[in-house]
Amino acid sequence: MSKKVIVIGSGPGGYPAALRLKELGAEVAVVEAWDFGGTCLNRGCIPSKAFLDTGHRVHAFEGLRKLLKDGSGVNFSAAMLDWDKVKARRAEVVSKLRTSLERLFQAKKIEVIRGKAVFSGSNEVTITGPQGEIKRQFDTAILAAGTRPIFPPPFRDYQEQLTDSDRIFDLPRLPKSLLIVGGGVIGLEFACFFNAIGVEVSVLELLPDILAGEDPQVSRAVRSSFEKRGIKFHFGKKAAGVVFSGGLKTVELEDGTRLAAEEIMVGAGRAADLTGMGLETLGLPWDRRGVKVNDRLLTSAPNIYAVGDVNGISLLAHSAGRQGEIAAENIMGASRAFDADIVPKCVYAWPEVGTVGLNKAQAEARGLTVKTSRAFYLGIGKAVATDETEGFVQLVFDAADETVLGAQIVGGPATELIHVLALAVKLKLKRRDLREIIYAHPTMAEAIHEALAK
Repeated sequence: MSKKVIVIGSGPGGYPAALRLKELGAEVAVVEAWDFGGTCLNRGCIPSKAFLDTGHRVHAFEGLRKLLKDGSGVNFSAAMLDWDKVKARRAEVVSKLRTSLERLFQAKKIEVIRGKAVFSGSNEVTITGPQGEIKRQFDTAILAAGTRPIFPPPFRDYQEQLTDSDRIFDLPRLPKSLLIVGGGVIGLEFACFFNAIGVEVSVLELLPDILAGEDPQVSRAVRSSFEKRGIKFHFGKKAAGVVFSGGLKTVELEDGTRLAAEEIMVGAGRAADLTGMGLETLGLPWDRRGVKVNDRLLTSAPNIYAVGDVNGISLLAHSAGRQGEIAAENIMGASRAFDADIVPKCVYAWPEVGTVGLNKAQAEARGLTVKTSRAFYLGIGKAVATDETEGFVQLVFDAADETVLGAQIVGGPATELIHVLALAVKLKLKRRDLREIIYAHPTMAEAIHEALAK
């Protein structure tokens, strides 16, 4: 008799789990309260990349201006963009991918139930949706409900007047100025996009620098690039309140500084979306970071797994996808662990950022003695030929045997190149192993080769 599994959430954690469960012979149903595909597809990864693509095209055209014939009459500027068309393109991209995913589930004959799931017993959920209220029994359940944007004080008092990383895609008009609260990945990607299309952008970050937890060299390189393009940063200052006057929204800081913009986007983080799911029925404690799990992704309840953002291990779509697959396999008899050290972390702005494994400070915090080597794109032929000389590749080695512990890439196709080094971290390759690879010329990957030679 096959196992009955309920997957709550159809995002990048839930849908890979459901597909793998079906493949392994489980009887599986997915419950989704909102849009199929979750935050990543509908309000996160995909729509933001559609926006960034538009911004990058504008940025690339600006780079061509010096090659145009004098008097050519080309007068393109970001101000000529039609905001409604930019939004429509994003919506079209999302719709195509969501439709494709829904058709895949139909082809695989995986049941999708629309509605809000609440645990009404240790082996039962009550689902309230368009079909009314139904109850479903299960042997095992996977929590993959994702997260929602948070509004820290004092911004939580003004949620309706401000926007967040979910709602910014649907702004009725393009603001002339935008203040972004939060200097993490979400805030920086939107800062990059809106700056590229002509919006005056500033970023307010409570910490001393952007991209908390990344190598300082990475944060410094990205911040410097953004500042050269006119993005302003305000660090280490706490907000005291928000004032609305004359069409402007003004953040008042505790030191008396006032930051005004037509629109304010709060991108200061996300919290697990587990409210009202009846977890107390299961005896499962949770907080804004989610539910605690072991390395097999099992919660303290013997038949409940939690994957993706709701377990707080690694708030990334690709982490959620791998966790979903691992949980599915463990439910069906395997005993597999999730390794957070091999998860690539990416920023899709320009310059791109891709990091994996440990940076120098993280390795030293684990008691390791390390050495680093770095190569700048300024010395790479492909980078010079394509005018993409911003950034570097940095490798972190165990000083004892030169095992690759981690890597940081800024610039170029960093989000693609990082996978080479993720493999090196996973397989515990040494410097000499990577040096034996032949790197095609001319490519941006030659920066890895140059870093190995340092």
